[in-house]
Amino acid sequence: MADGSKKQLDQVFLIEEILPEATGFFEEEPQGLELAIGDADIVLDTNVLLIPFGAGAASLIQIAKVYSEIKGRNRLYIPAQVAREFIKNRPNKLAQLYQGISDKISKLAIPDSLSYPILESVDHFQELNEKISKIEELKVELKAAAKKVRSTIKNWGWNDPVSQAYRPIFSKEIVISPEIDREKTLEEMLRRYEQAIPPGYKDASKPDSGIGDFLIWKTILHLGKENKRCVVFVSGDEKADWFHGAEGSGFLPRYELQAEYRRVSEGKDFYIIPLSQLLELQKAEENSVNEIRTEEKRIRDATSVLAECPECENSGEYELAETIGSSSLPLCTTCGEKFHLHRTKNGVNVHRFKRPPTPTRERKPEVVECPYCRAENMKELGVSPSSTGWCVCDECEKRFPIHRRTDGSVFVNTTEDG
Repeated sequence: MADGSKKQLDQVFLIEEILPEATGFFEEEPQGLELAIGDADIVLDTNVLLIPFGAGAASLIQIAKVYSEIKGRNRLYIPAQVAREFIKNRPNKLAQLYQGISDKISKLAIPDSLSYPILESVDHFQELNEKISKIEELKVELKAAAKKVRSTIKNWGWNDPVSQAYRPIFSKEIVISPEIDREKTLEEMLRRYEQAIPPGYKDASKPDSGIGDFLIWKTILHLGKENKRCVVFVSGDEKADWFHGAEGSGFLPRYELQAEYRRVSEGKDFYIIPLSQLLELQKAEENSVNEIRTEEKRIRDATSVLAECPECENSGEYELAETIGSSSLPLCTTCGEKFHLHRTKNGVNVHRFKRPPTPTRERKPEVVECPYCRAENMKELGVSPSSTGWCVCDECEKRFPIHRRTDGSVFVNTTEDG
């Protein structure tokens, strides 16, 4: 069967691949989250591990307490991909704290001393200028205090409060890294992306093709296959490749994910909840639950941007990390074209996506000088930038490479091969 026909066949019968047993959902009644969570495996996502950097010390204590209790029941897990992403993104969170303190202090506007000669004899006018002078003195003190705090953050290294709280909990036995065949995993991921099978395809434009979410999902499936228990995935991700949406937010986990997990776990259920809900279900203190819920909302608002596609000029909502300098390459929700989002300190910039030039097989003759005997040779080389060709000199018969520069000129390399 031709590749095109096979793809069409896969697409037509996709629902049968996702739901091979059509009666399963009717025959088995799910436990429900509140009953399931007592014996379920709890899997933490990267965004959840990063939340405490925006919360208070009391909430961090509550989070660590809940994680410790779940670990004590042998139900707490972290995919290795999540651990790696936490290590990668943690410095950005510390940098936000470091920069945020400086920004807040620098934005304190202090009026200049007032100069109105006619008011110099008014006592209250003199008092007003004295107050202004005190503000100036206080700002100097604020800057000095801020410098000390920033120095403390810089010297934390890996001993920041969040990492310290996690260290005794996240021991190696709860970090799960199932063995995978890289080539087969990549092939499977790309096939799923073609069919829009979740998760991960919403991040396909990332440099790593969004494989992070897919590797996390493979780890969750591994746990389901091994432990045959319900899984509660604790995550702040509400993208459409994890959730069915309603009113602009995640509503229910994608049915494809639920169906796939039930197949490998022999009928167990898959849930996705935010950290605040986990804390609530585990009877954490109400103040901490509310603080984490507020931080979750702040993160959602900060990472969701309204942007106009530069191709079709239609507006849509897209995800962009809150760190200044962050970039993303989303696909327009209307026309499907890729474009570039970039966060600066002055806001979010939108640019057209610069597509790399399409390679061509066209070749043209070039006169090149042999680097060994200096004889001139007429050799063909591709017209595309960065094209490379190996030549054998007509005179001395030595072999040498030639390259096409981006400006179209030709460069002869003196490296001899054989």
